[in-house]
Amino acid sequence: MIKLLSVLFFLLMGGGFGWLFLADSGYVLIAWQQSSIEMSLALAILLLVFTVSMGAIGLELVLGLFGLRALMGKWLGQRRHHRAQTALSKGLMLMATDDFKRAEKMFARSAQLATDAFPAYLCACRAAQAQLALQRAEDYLVLAETSANRLTIQLTRARLWLDSGQWEAAVSILKVLYAHDRKEPVVAELLLQALIKLQSWQEIMDLLPLLSKTLARVHISALLKEAYQRSLSWLAQTGNRVDKVATLKRLRDFWATLPTFIQHDRDVIHSYAEAVIAIGFEEEAEELVRVSISQQWHNGLVELYGRLRHSQPDRSLQYALDWLKKHPQSPVLLLTLGRLSMQNRQWSEAKAYFEQSLTLHKNTETYAEFVRLLQHLNDPEAAHYLIAGLNQLVTKPLPNLPLP
Repeated sequence: MIKLLSVLFFLLMGGGFGWLFLADSGYVLIAWQQSSIEMSLALAILLLVFTVSMGAIGLELVLGLFGLRALMGKWLGQRRHHRAQTALSKGLMLMATDDFKRAEKMFARSAQLATDAFPAYLCACRAAQAQLALQRAEDYLVLAETSANRLTIQLTRARLWLDSGQWEAAVSILKVLYAHDRKEPVVAELLLQALIKLQSWQEIMDLLPLLSKTLARVHISALLKEAYQRSLSWLAQTGNRVDKVATLKRLRDFWATLPTFIQHDRDVIHSYAEAVIAIGFEEEAEELVRVSISQQWHNGLVELYGRLRHSQPDRSLQYALDWLKKHPQSPVLLLTLGRLSMQNRQWSEAKAYFEQSLTLHKNTETYAEFVRLLQHLNDPEAAHYLIAGLNQLVTKPLPNLPLP
């Protein structure tokens, strides 16, 4: 269609000029030194067109015969590539100095010059995102997207939405990606991050068995731990306050779905024990915590053991004394021993354990526990330890002021 219109245009132009020349052929005079040439305007135009055409044809032949065209094309391509790389480098330097506006312009220029504009468009997207220009960032992703890099673009788009707080949109696109490729750990990690941002704990619990298999291959345990720990807390918080047995069953059933390497993680065990305690089953938590400590030492679990209300505090105290033989310099264990001694109403022993713990480590919680005991014993040293404990909370030394 375009060719037909072009032919018609030139025919009309030629007809128009022909009509003008018939009406008035014009006159051209070319003079040089003592010579001159006279001709009509129409003939002069025809000669000019002929000369230019023959010159172009001759240049094409010369370039083709001697390989000059290939050399010229190669030189122009190298120069274009060099300009694209220079613009990209300048953009990266500007990004490093947080000059995102100028960096974006450099990246856009590099994308226009480069043979492969994909890296430049991705950098331009980041620069636009840093300026909170989310629509421009999305436009760059659209320009960069091809069938070969679609996964990379979709992941970049998901990260863009995550960073800008568009968590629902990020979850939607990541679910589609994960359905097509469940072996890609980056997709699984981003999907889990987005769901945690949304606090969609039920959905997280449903997906965790699949996601954990994908993420376990690359040992992304921190994110998995967070997801499992917060899911356990959510189960305890939202459980049936009336039928606590049903809530405990839900916790047990969910715990059974955890991968072995997660079940053996002491931080996750700590969260599970806290969830069981929160719904009122401290005896079950006591056994879980005690067995876990015996298998592998963990300060968090030791501290939690001292917080439990023990049905047999004398037996629990004996377990803790057995641990003391292996960990005599543990301030956390000494704090727990002090608390267990209080549950056994052994006040003097509790005082001794708290003092030993504070000797090893000046801990605010230990001070608070010690002062509470001293106050109930009407011990005059309570005020001294109270001030010492408060000093642990002061970030600067008190000024030297007159005192009564």
